[in-house]
Amino acid sequence: MTGCADCKNLDHLCPHNNFPPEQSKVIALFPKKDSEHRSHFLGCANKPQDLESAAFMRFVKELGLPQMFASLPDPREASKIIYPLSSLCLWSFYTCAFRQGSKNAMQTTLESIEDPHKETIRHLLGIEDVSRVPHSSVVDDAISRIEFVQFNDILFQLFDRIVSRKVFYHHQEILLPYNTFQIGVDGYWVHHYTHPHSVDAQGHNNCPYCLPRAHNKGKPHEVTSWVHVVVTFVLICGEGVTLPLYIYPLKANQVQETENQEKFKEECEITAAHAVLPLIRKRYPKLSWTFLGDALYANKPFIRLCKELNFDYIIVLKEKVQKNLNKRCDELGKTETYQKHYTHQQTIPTGKGSLIQKAAWFNTVEMGEGIFTNVLRFEETLINSEGSSQTLYKGAWICSKKIFHNNCFKTAKRGRSRWDQEDFHNTCKQRGFDIQHDIARSNPNLLMTWKIMVFIAFFVGELFSFTTIGKQLQKRRSLMKFFKDLLQQLVERSWKAICLSAIWIKPRVQFRFHFGGT
Repeated sequence: MTGCADCKNLDHLCPHNNFPPEQSKVIALFPKKDSEHRSHFLGCANKPQDLESAAFMRFVKELGLPQMFASLPDPREASKIIYPLSSLCLWSFYTCAFRQGSKNAMQTTLESIEDPHKETIRHLLGIEDVSRVPHSSVVDDAISRIEFVQFNDILFQLFDRIVSRKVFYHHQEILLPYNTFQIGVDGYWVHHYTHPHSVDAQGHNNCPYCLPRAHNKGKPHEVTSWVHVVVTFVLICGEGVTLPLYIYPLKANQVQETENQEKFKEECEITAAHAVLPLIRKRYPKLSWTFLGDALYANKPFIRLCKELNFDYIIVLKEKVQKNLNKRCDELGKTETYQKHYTHQQTIPTGKGSLIQKAAWFNTVEMGEGIFTNVLRFEETLINSEGSSQTLYKGAWICSKKIFHNNCFKTAKRGRSRWDQEDFHNTCKQRGFDIQHDIARSNPNLLMTWKIMVFIAFFVGELFSFTTIGKQLQKRRSLMKFFKDLLQQLVERSWKAICLSAIWIKPRVQFRFHFGGT
């Protein structure tokens, strides 16, 4: 056999398909079932590469996301359906996953594609029987008919999938270093309006998620504005890995109006926590959970809730919060017994000097009303080569688990890992997701659906970035640049080139993960 006249390849999947007549008969002997998945690595100069777009498409497929979207209830009239609901949901998902920032940006890109290359987008969306690509207005019309809470369930299903695939089990040292799922809660404003964005026939605000904010209340120049507050519940794993688990938008009748911005945010977060944590425990009655929270959760009602739900907790304790509890710890800390047996210190050499970590703890201290907790105080100081010292961190936490010499520094590290959620929010705001963009102003349900789609895209993209092939393909690009380039590749490459990618033609693909130093 001489192979293809252009590249000498023997594989009948060669894109040139320029074989001698006598050889075509031999190639025809290959069973069709086998030839669909034959590897294209037989010396062809144009052998298929692991195209990054094909790799991500295959990853989405292996996660089962299209099937999850297909399982959503479709309220559309059957006789008028042109595109499958799963395809329209994937349109929305890929808009967020490819960091387009808005559906208009995605629509503009799709309209710029020449007809021969639109086949690629149809395969991306799983469209088989229609020669067109859906418009953004068609996508909005379909997904606006589905209650946004149904999309929240997709996050749970994604979590279920990676649990069942034993991703956490096989990477326990990184993802579950303490043999428990750690969950953090944080809220932030996604929109701010000076005028109602959705009104009824009388011109009154009819958005249930608009929380009124009165400024200069009772004064001649009183002004009312409205905000959307979204509270996120995020899995906080080791090595900075964060995965969104549930999104909770506050409704106007759930919080009291106050001018103090910090108190307003705190009330939103505590309200959401009391609503969502029972829901998580009900769905996952056998999983071990640890709540990581800031000082606003250091109160008796919330600790009582954690005990009722069998949630462990590590919550920031500030000096001005729980004054009686802090006073009791101060008194105990002055005794010789506590100074001798309930403190610990370790020194860690660094390139900048010696890092001194000190811990002191107080177990089974009463908060009041018959509620007891454990308190950990931690301080970190850097001593440079010249002998001068600098305090890097000083803080305290209340903990459900008792503190000892062998876990005091691990507990402090866990408490500080809550900061990883801040980076998660920064990504959603600034690194291509643009979650604060007013993507569906006139339809509150559609607006929240698009917000949740951002978190679904973050979940899938975050996981893919930790796959071995994802790391290889990303190289030195930022994740935002990498995912934007995926769409550009889909625009520029034909479907024939993408479907011949090695990772796409394999009948079975196992994605391996590389978290941290594993």
